[in-house]
Amino acid sequence: MTVMRVIHVAGQRLCVQALRTDTAGLPVILLHGIGGSVRFWHDDQVDLFATQGPCYALSLPGHYPAAFPSGFRRSQLTVDLIAHVLGEAIHKLVGDQPVTLVGFSTGGFAVLAIAATAPQWVQRVVCISGFAQGRWTGALGVGQWLARQMPPELGYLLFGFYYTLGGMSRLSRTVFHHAWRVYAADVQAAYAYPHFRTYTDVSHANFARLDLKSLVHYFAVMPHIDISAMLPLIQAPTLVIAGDQDPIVPPAQAYLISEHIPNAELAMIAGGGHLLFAERPDEYRQALAAWLNRTG
Repeated sequence: MTVMRVIHVAGQRLCVQALRTDTAGLPVILLHGIGGSVRFWHDDQVDLFATQGPCYALSLPGHYPAAFPSGFRRSQLTVDLIAHVLGEAIHKLVGDQPVTLVGFSTGGFAVLAIAATAPQWVQRVVCISGFAQGRWTGALGVGQWLARQMPPELGYLLFGFYYTLGGMSRLSRTVFHHAWRVYAADVQAAYAYPHFRTYTDVSHANFARLDLKSLVHYFAVMPHIDISAMLPLIQAPTLVIAGDQDPIVPPAQAYLISEHIPNAELAMIAGGGHLLFAERPDEYRQALAAWLNRTG
């Protein structure tokens, strides 16, 4: 049975889910993507990291069951805030131990920001379908455009209708399940993955309770985010893993990240989209396992 812990940092409510704590080694901290939650990390992904040390899933700020403080404004959502709040939460969780940071999508961006601002206690970094520049494409790019419409109240209404499909994806697990196809380059492979329905079902419970204003903040702010200049500060060995057909994060982001981090390795997976763990599970697991073993 997994254990959930609440951590408060600078008025932010963050949540940590203990995934596997029965293995020896240094802690592994896993961060989910936009609109996700600590429940994203299913056993079939965690087992790769559990060989390295105890594994914990940490929420992005503002993602249920985490929450922004009352009155939180869009202008407060910055790189510095994300890196500071998450870094402090990790420190409260594991103390001064070096950690392996693993992030998917927006979580991939977040682990890069943490590693750049606190390089002294980051042992390794795994950036999966992540980015340094936050302008997305495809369906999420449309969401960013809508969220930035003025006045903000209009952007909120347009985004809310678009992102939740008129509310149906919050009410229906089936609609939510089918909506995930926007992330895949190989839709057939993703939906054939044995655990894919489990991913969408467990994610739906928290997505349905996610505060829409918190989500709009991210979609409006991320297009202006650029941490390229921070990447050379990352000292830890870093694996950048991406699909060359990603419809959400341009594959050029993976090249940019790997070129700017001194000790980075790029694994670009042919034919893969944003959901590498489901679209190209064999190639994804092989690349990840080989790198973990070399750097462990």
